[in-house]
Amino acid sequence: MVRLMREKENAENTVTNLQQEIQVMSRMFEEYREQMEEKTSQMEEHLTLRAKEAEFLLTQSKKRVEEVETASELQSQLWSKKANTFRSFMDNQKLSIKDIRISSQSIKQEMFALQMKWRDEISNIGLDLKGLVDAAENYHGVLAENQKLFNEVQELKGNIRVYCRVRPFLPGQDGKSTAVDYIGENGEILISNPSKQGKDGYRMFKFNKIFNTHVSQAEVFSDIQPLIRSVLDGFNVCIFAYGQTGSGKTYTMSGPGKSKEDWGVNYRALNDLFDISLKRRNTFSYEVEVQMVEIYNEQVRDLLSNDIAQKRNTRYLEYFST
Repeated sequence: MVRLMREKENAENTVTNLQQEIQVMSRMFEEYREQMEEKTSQMEEHLTLRAKEAEFLLTQSKKRVEEVETASELQSQLWSKKANTFRSFMDNQKLSIKDIRISSQSIKQEMFALQMKWRDEISNIGLDLKGLVDAAENYHGVLAENQKLFNEVQELKGNIRVYCRVRPFLPGQDGKSTAVDYIGENGEILISNPSKQGKDGYRMFKFNKIFNTHVSQAEVFSDIQPLIRSVLDGFNVCIFAYGQTGSGKTYTMSGPGKSKEDWGVNYRALNDLFDISLKRRNTFSYEVEVQMVEIYNEQVRDLLSNDIAQKRNTRYLEYFST
């Protein structure tokens, strides 16, 4: 599962990186295209302006030639030279215009080739993304099958499991006067009664598992940790502690301190619940609701309610269980 989750994260990261690269490449292409269009437009405007100026100069020159021819034949040669000079200038201008037009066509061809190149690259990226989408769909199928098998294993272990935790002696208590005579590896525990003799002085109990006095909070939680995943897969799960006053229920469920090593079942279960839901945030959306009640002397009180009357409302345990 860790490997699959990592592969999923890698696939998601790859998809995200490809999307970001596509966006960056698209923006670069748009910026380059806009720059080239702007340059082309400026060149066309410049050429148009130059052509108009040339036409205007040609018209003026013709008028001046006519005026010179009519005014004086002596100045005809001078104006002829000027006309020849102007014609050579116009020829040069025409050649310049022709070169500019050829450059403009070359730029257009380069732009077209660049567009085709970008289209091919975007098409290749689309194919890569399709492959990633297919891989993600296959991953979801494997994940669903894994979840099904995981929950079937949990059902095979037993829908109802009873664990026994032996509380260690508190400071000041006599460690020798213990009632636990034997703890087996398969969940057996032998309790002795010194007030009775013979076989009546011993009684064997059978549980799914026995936790010795030296077992840590993490080891206690490890056996029920898979049930947290079953909760997020849609199964109803109930974890509660039962025992007389001072047997260690609060120690097991909440923990003796605020450090992570002292966390009890409640804190560890909520921590796993939010961790798994956070990892699945791209696939599933979860809503978490919390209810905290107190059952004391067959009275049920809602500890999170602001209604004092509701807190003091007496309801029998049998009705609450129903």
